[in-house]
Amino acid sequence: MDIVDPVRFQRVVTGHGGAVARRWFDPAELAQAEDRRLCLAECFAVKEAVWKALRLPIAHLPWRDIIVSKNGTAIGIRLGGIVSAEAETHAIGAIHVGTKVCEQLVIATAIAESIQTSVTVPSSAGR
Repeated sequence: MDIVDPVRFQRVVTGHGGAVARRWFDPAELAQAEDRRLCLAECFAVKEAVWKALRLPIAHLPWRDIIVSKNGTAIGIRLGGIVSAEAETHAIGAIHVGTKVCEQLVIATAIAESIQTSVTVPSSAGR
């Protein structure tokens, strides 16, 4: 779960000549921002929530490796680069996300499912 204040987040993103936005967001994420302030805050909240749900051992997250897409109210997540490789290594399957804008805050939640692997259980025969 993550909570972002869009007004404060906009100040961070627009500072430093837009370098922060280019470092944190994929070009496709930047292009889909209709209400840029709210859209980027929502996108970042989703990235943070996904990162927390994944619980991967990466010291410095490459933010652009978590790509958020939005189609109406549906939110899609695509992992790339090192984040994708680590998620695969740790048997992470589907990632479910949701957002809510409430009282000038964006709240994002994410749940990462583990891929079920078959486990052989020794039989009790011969005991």
